[in-house]
Amino acid sequence: MNILFIYTSQIIANYGGVQKVTSVLSNFFSSKNNKCYYLSLEKYKISKQKNHYFLPNEEINSDINKDYIKDVVIKNEINIIINQAALGGMMSELCYSVKEISKVKILSVIHNSFLGNIDSFTNSNKKIFNLIPLSLIPFLNTNIFKKILLTLYVFKYKKKYNRLYDLSDRIILLSDTYFSQFKLFVNNATKEKVLSIYNPCSFNKNTSNIKKENELLFVGRINITQKRVDILLKIWKELFEKFPDWKLNIVGNGPDLDYLKKRANKMNLERVFFVGHQDPKPYYKRAKILCMTSSYEGLPLVISEAQNYNVFPILFDSFLSASDIIKNNINGILIKPFDINSYVVNLQNLIENYDKNSDSYNLELQNNANRFSIYTIGNQWLNLFKKIIHE
Repeated sequence: MNILFIYTSQIIANYGGVQKVTSVLSNFFSSKNNKCYYLSLEKYKISKQKNHYFLPNEEINSDINKDYIKDVVIKNEINIIINQAALGGMMSELCYSVKEISKVKILSVIHNSFLGNIDSFTNSNKKIFNLIPLSLIPFLNTNIFKKILLTLYVFKYKKKYNRLYDLSDRIILLSDTYFSQFKLFVNNATKEKVLSIYNPCSFNKNTSNIKKENELLFVGRINITQKRVDILLKIWKELFEKFPDWKLNIVGNGPDLDYLKKRANKMNLERVFFVGHQDPKPYYKRAKILCMTSSYEGLPLVISEAQNYNVFPILFDSFLSASDIIKNNINGILIKPFDINSYVVNLQNLIENYDKNSDSYNLELQNNANRFSIYTIGNQWLNLFKKIIHE
């Protein structure tokens, strides 16, 4: 079977979550005697892969690009297109154009929450709020405003998602919990056509004995809008003096990195280290606790990666799939969004009792990590391929 992954960015495994997932899946599919190809718009560096194609025109939906993808599909006898950029929709029209000349099956993957930025509007738009009169901010937190915002949002994107639904052979969500959100846009959507498949963990199961150190860990894009690393600094402000033998490592890069470094200095924080873009494995191996403070997510890969290395996660219950991954107080801790005081209290308790509870934590973490192994997730994809090819 010949499979073409489509994404806006070049598929480089350590450049982002979708790229990492794509790389892990394609390696697994290739190991099962399938051929995998990639097609991208953005090119970060010279690719030595003969199976990696790049669109020739910057205008994504130009006729030049549509002819180009048709040539790629015909030349490589592609059976299945996996559209990893379905949420944004910019690449989807290219996929649709192939239907004119081929019986290729299109699987469109939604890699985030549909309504995350709406549900957490006041928390994920702090930069905008700095420009709004203080007298208006209470209104933005009311149910009336959120209903108005939701109505406008659904109206704006309803046509796009209905077209995606009609012209895709399957829609893939990261969790069943997002199906109700999809139904807001596509009223006639069915669970036969809209499926859920978790993102696989990008690491093999950890079987080694790991010597843990007193480290808290954040891994992800360094921004304020979604990841809210600024909140994590506030939390550390309340704890670093109480636990002088602990430190916080922040792994990742992003648009707000310099701002947050300056912010940490201004807050006089100690033992917080911004290490930039790094291979997270050494940090997972050492850390005891993963700290997330996101406004919204799809199904964050970082949690299953951390659990694979016996890192206990604590996060805001700010996205629907959080309860898919976390059994509260068993393999992680879910905090009411965005209760910083509760987060501080629970994190302090976790730090104080970690060593006493680590054996029971590790058993639960490994059991949960198995659910996201590439063998489990990859075979779900292969079974789907067989089904749709024979329809």
